[in-house]
Order: sequence, then C-alpha cells, then structure tokens
Amino acid sequence: MNLKKIISLLIVFIIGIFTLASCDNKNELKVDWTKLTYEQKVEVPNGLLLKEGTLIVTTSPDYSPYEFKDIKQEGDKQYQGADIFLANYLAQTMGLKLEILESSFDGLVTQLNTNKADIILAGLTYTEAREQNYTFTDVYYDSGDGGQVVITLKENLDKYNSFEALNNSDVKIGCQKASVQEELVTSQLPNATPYPVGKIEDGIQLLNKGTVDVIALSQVNAETLANTNSDIVIITGFVFEDSIYQGTRGLLTKNNPLADYVNEAISYLGENTYQEWLDINVEYVATLSAGDMAQSNFFVRFWNILTDYALQFLQGTGITLALSAVTVIFGTIIAILLQTIRSSRFLLLRSIGNVYVEFVRGIPLLLLLWLLYMLAPGSWPTFISVGIALFLNSGAYVAEIIRAGILAIDKGQYEAARTLGLSKFQTAKKIILPQATKKILPALGNEFVALIKETSLASVFFIGDLMTVKNNITSLTYLSIEPFIIVGVIYFVLTFGTTKLIKHFELKMEA
Repeated sequence: MNLKKIISLLIVFIIGIFTLASCDNKNELKVDWTKLTYEQKVEVPNGLLLKEGTLIVTTSPDYSPYEFKDIKQEGDKQYQGADIFLANYLAQTMGLKLEILESSFDGLVTQLNTNKADIILAGLTYTEAREQNYTFTDVYYDSGDGGQVVITLKENLDKYNSFEALNNSDVKIGCQKASVQEELVTSQLPNATPYPVGKIEDGIQLLNKGTVDVIALSQVNAETLANTNSDIVIITGFVFEDSIYQGTRGLLTKNNPLADYVNEAISYLGENTYQEWLDINVEYVATLSAGDMAQSNFFVRFWNILTDYALQFLQGTGITLALSAVTVIFGTIIAILLQTIRSSRFLLLRSIGNVYVEFVRGIPLLLLLWLLYMLAPGSWPTFISVGIALFLNSGAYVAEIIRAGILAIDKGQYEAARTLGLSKFQTAKKIILPQATKKILPALGNEFVALIKETSLASVFFIGDLMTVKNNITSLTYLSIEPFIIVGVIYFVLTFGTTKLIKHFELKMEA
C-alpha cells in the first residue's frame, strides 16, 4: 500500500467521524447548575485556599446521581450530580470561583495530599481510617438508615435474597475500592469474598458476565441503576446494619481551618435542598443511560454508541494524537541528549546518563506517571505532567535504540573517516548518522507505535484521551464492549497508518 492510499484512507476515516459528529446533539440539561445563584454569606480569609479566590473541588464522576459526567455538554456543564450542585453552592456562598478536578475514587485523597484540591465531594461517609488522617465537614445529607444495599441480576434474586445466601465463601460481592461498602462487606458478610473494583460501571460489567454475584452500593445509586436497567434488582432479603453511617460529608486535609467556613456554608443549606438536587439528577441520569439500548442487539448498541458519541470519539482522538506528538518530539530530543551525554569522555556525565536510562527503564510507566503527577505543581494542567512523564519514559528507550544503531556501524567506518581527515563532528554527521538512521528506523517505528498505545494510561488522569472517552461513555450507559471496540478500531487505524508511513520512509531511504 503506497503513501497516497494510506493518507486517503485516513482522510476517509476522519471525514466519516466528522460526518457522524455533525449529527451529535447535546442533551438538554435538567437544571443548569452553572447559572444557579446563591446569596454570599461566608467570607473566607486569605491564605486558606490553594488558589486564591477559587475553591478546587475534586470528585470521582462515576457515581450517579451524586457525581457523573455528561460528555455531550461543554466545559463545566459536563459535570453533573448532587455533589456538583453542592460544590457550586459552596463556592458561591463563600464568594469563590469553582474549579472541578477529576480523579478515580481511590485516588481522591492523593489530590488532597499533593495540594491539588481543597476538598473532596464524592458521596463520602464516615470511617475511622478517614477520621484519623483527614478532617470531615459537617453532614450535608443524611439518608436516615444509611441506605447501603446489595443488587444482583433479576434472574439471581431468589438465589441471593438472604443473609445466609450472601454470607458464603462462594459468593463474590463487588464493591468500590476504599468505599464504605467495602468495609461493610468485610465486617458484616465475613464469609463472603469481597471483589473491589475501581468504578461501579466496572462492577456492573462483571455482574453481567457472572464474575461477581452481587454488588454492594448506596440505596440511591442502586435505585438509579434499577430504574435504568431492567435486569438489575435490589435484594430485599438483606440490608446492611449501617452502624458506621454518620451522613454524607466532604473531606479536607487534617486540621484544615477551611473546614470551619465550609461548615458555616453548609449550615445555611436548606433542609431539603440536597434531596431536591438528588431528585433532579436521578431524572437526568435516566435521560443519559442506556435504558432500552442495553436490551437491544449488539449491532444496534454499537451503532447508537458510535453515532451518539462520534464528536467525543473525535475529540479523544485529537487529544491522543496531540499527546503522542508531544511524546515523540520531546522524547527524541531527550534521547539525543542522553546519547550525547553517554558518549562523553567524562565519567560523571556518562554515569548520569546511564543511571537515568536504567532507572526509567526499570520502573513501570504507570508509576512514573503518578510520580510526575504528584510532584508537579498544583497549578500545572494535568496534560503537562502526563506529557512530561511520557516523553521522559520514551527518551530512555529511544536513547537505547540510538545507541544500538550507532554500535551496529563497523568501527572501520570511523577509522576510515578520520584517515580522510574528517573531524569527529563531520564523521558523525556525514558517515555514522546516515547509516545508523537506516538501522534504527524500524525500531523507532515500533517505539512510536507503542507510544500511541501507551497514551491510554493517561486515562487514569482524566485528560480526555480516547480511553477517557470510553470510560465516560461506560459510566453513563453501563456498556463497555461496544465503546471498547470503537476505541480499538480507532487505535488500530492510528497505529496501522503510523506503521505504513514509517515503512514508506524506510523504503525511500533504501532506494
């Protein structure tokens, strides 16, 4: 396949996505919280906020109706849920701007510990471990008995509809990591097998597959799921004795004086206001979730996901390509600098270069991403810290590729060049590098293709790449196979096109 055909196929693919995206319609907001206004009552002294004049709220937008994302909206309107309404209320009541920071549920406390967020609002309830290390706000919502229940598939209701049936080592109970439900399962169903998951939608997929038998979650979340998926039912024969429940609260760093001002703002909250926000978002979720789509056949679901979220897939592709380009460009620069240092006649410089390469190659990329994310200043956009981690990682591998290519050149080439009177620089530029480039191009091509796929790890940090889009769609529709396939096809087109382009240049260099 020649270069013109490859480019033509890519253009056709992009035009197809654009065509589908042009049909994309935004969902109508039930209530636009960005336009709600509240009387300012609480004045926060200077120095208590990480960013003066701004309240940074971190949340895990995968727990409807408390917090979730409608990715068909723009900007802050994407974030929905009762806790998002609360965040807007707190910010306005304290006379501040609102900034929302996404995270996985088990990574929320990292945002506090690394001074990236002022407060967590994510449907949190009291636990002793949290109390020892962090400061809770006052209760802003109390569901009475705590409302922690268990759900299962309708076909399995009779099988698990009692304490005796659930409290069995053969029963796998899905629960969100680091959640109150995980603690309740461990303490009140000690014989059962807890199966922690990162997100509730992941648990739903495992439930549908039969990997887990039931899932523990809040009453409100369970009702939302049951209302939007006719296959899911709430188990009535068992309810957790939620003795640890002390209402839903926010979380701040230990002894943070900002908590006093947040609590003052909460004290002005109307008695039924949060419940009204919950009711609004329960209705809103029903307009977003798969509903009857989940009951249709695979091809209908696939087409509906593709057409409904074409614009989001296109945007995710753009961010993935941008991240890949940044990684390739700066990773190559880092690699050239590293190889120059490692070729130095100074032992210290060579040692620094070698230690860097061995260290980076010796740790998982995900660990490096987290290290850079946590060490980066709070004011840095996540895209920057993720991009830096990726190209620092890539630089180490590309440096080894360059080194191998240079070593593959026969030493006689150096000697002949020097005999002809060429300087070291001239020898490298005119003799060594042209030959080395031909030898390393295939390996570099493989590295660049791998980089495109490695950007999928960036979805851990919610930067809007393809895998982030897939996760957002799954959290709304509870469908994972269909968006997985779509994302897989897009990745294939990108990597296949990259491979063919590099092969084209290989053939040109050999000609």
